[in-house]
Amino acid sequence: MGVGLILILTVLVLGGLIATLGDRIGMRVGKARLSLFNLRPRQTATVVSILTGSVISASTLGLLLVASEQLRKGLFEFEETQANLSNARKELENTRTAKLDVEKALNTVTRQKISAEGELTEVITFLDEATERETLIRERLGATQNQLGIVSQQADQLRGEIGSLQADRQILQRQQAEVRKQIAQRDSALAQRDTELQQRNLAIAQREDALARLKTEQAFLEDDIQNLESELLKLRAGNVAISRNQTLGLRLTRHQSTTAAISEIEQVLANANRIALDQIWPDAPSKEIRILRVDPDVVRNTARKITDGQQYVIRVGASGNYIVGEPCVVKQEVPPCVEVLLQAEPNRIIFEPGESLAQVGINVAYPSALLLTETLNTLITSAQIRASLEGIILVDNPRVAGGFRGAIIDFLNEVQNYGAPLDIEAIASGPIFTAGPLTLELVASQNGRRLFQTQLFEQQQPPNN
Repeated sequence: MGVGLILILTVLVLGGLIATLGDRIGMRVGKARLSLFNLRPRQTATVVSILTGSVISASTLGLLLVASEQLRKGLFEFEETQANLSNARKELENTRTAKLDVEKALNTVTRQKISAEGELTEVITFLDEATERETLIRERLGATQNQLGIVSQQADQLRGEIGSLQADRQILQRQQAEVRKQIAQRDSALAQRDTELQQRNLAIAQREDALARLKTEQAFLEDDIQNLESELLKLRAGNVAISRNQTLGLRLTRHQSTTAAISEIEQVLANANRIALDQIWPDAPSKEIRILRVDPDVVRNTARKITDGQQYVIRVGASGNYIVGEPCVVKQEVPPCVEVLLQAEPNRIIFEPGESLAQVGINVAYPSALLLTETLNTLITSAQIRASLEGIILVDNPRVAGGFRGAIIDFLNEVQNYGAPLDIEAIASGPIFTAGPLTLELVASQNGRRLFQTQLFEQQQPPNN
């Protein structure tokens, strides 16, 4: 720090002296009006001032270079110094990296050393313990040899104890057999309880089936109640005695003579007249009052029709609705006012056993009891309409499944629990003749394949006279 300060002061003093000297020389040159290189005096003074300044700079720079070795190196060796500095920095980074690697290796070696020292300590400890054990074993060996005689005596005692233990073992084996027997008895009791549990589950399932059956039967009863209520309302509203198309007389006959046929038709009409009179005018003074009106030509034509030797069915049906106490009947109007329709058709087989009369689809997997009841009513009504169109005379009150409601309920429960959409068909349970009645069975089918039904077909013989 002192050398630098001295150098700065020297440069300042030297610069001041040289500047003063240059000024004096310039003044003298100016006053003397000297001329160098054929220049004007003024220009010569300017050149002298420039030279003087150059001398000041050169002397200053020379003094600094002479006085400071660092300045000389910085001025003439700057690029080399920069290159060396860059190399030094790279070497420093490499050295730092190597230092970190060495430190990591040192740490690893240190840990290995600590581990090795621990293992060495354990080995030394184990060796010391082994030495102590060897000493003890040697001591015990002597004691063991002394005790060998004692052990021989004890061996004899142990043999005796072994005999007693074998006897105890046999006792324990018998006890074990008894325990196994008890376990087997318990297993048998558990199996019996499992069987009882299965029986209870079966009873629960049967009760659930019975509940479903009762629900279906309830739906049937509700439907019957609705029908009865509807009929009751009709009776209260109009007091209907005979409804339109109601059958008043029905008979099977076979004749060769027109006279005999006319006589039998008149008998059928007479019976139908008594039935109609009892329903329309129960308090009639005489049961012989004629209230049915039939065209005699219709009777004769019907008689001629049924004399071909075939079996015919004769039906007398009401042409309209008539109430109790019908005024025209009570007044005994002439001609009678109760019009009837006289039919005569050959009594032939209309439907063969197993032939389908109607079919209704159920498009849900698990239908409700109400839906099943409505579907069954629709099916039976469709079968009645089809039978009537085919010429069957008596289509009212069809007998389904032999007239057993339980069979119908079982069938509907099976449909309800099938778990897939089905088609329900009404088929003839036996040959159905023109005279009727309708005897139907219910069949469940899917894609044209019959799955189950109410019962087997019953062969029905044609009615006799």
